Amino acid sequence: MPHGAQSNSTPAPAGGPVLPLSEVLTGQEVVLSAIEGGRRFQHRLTEMGLTPGARFEVVNRGRPGPLVISVKGTRLMLGRGAARRVHVRPASP
Repeated sequence: MPHGAQSNSTPAPAGGPVLPLSEVLTGQEVVLSAIEGGRRFQHRLTEMGLTPGARFEVVNRGRPGPLVISVKGTRLMLGRGAARRVHVRPASP
C-alpha cells in the first residue's frame, strides 16, 4: 500500500471471496466490503453512496473507459484506479 494510504479493510463476511471492483463482470450484483485509500478518497466514495455493506450492480465494465455502477438507483462512473481500490464480494441471492 502506498505511503500515507489507509485502509478500512475488515474481514469478509460469508458470501464469497473479496475481490477488486475492477474484476467484477457486467451485470453482477456485489456488496462493498472495504475501500482502500486515504480519508479523502473514502469520504468521496461514501458521499456517492458507497458505504460498507452497500449493494450495487456493475452496469458496464467500460473497456476502455470508466466502470459504470448502479447504486441506490443512481449510476456512477469510477475510473480503473479507483475501481481497483474498492473491494467487494458477490451479493447473496
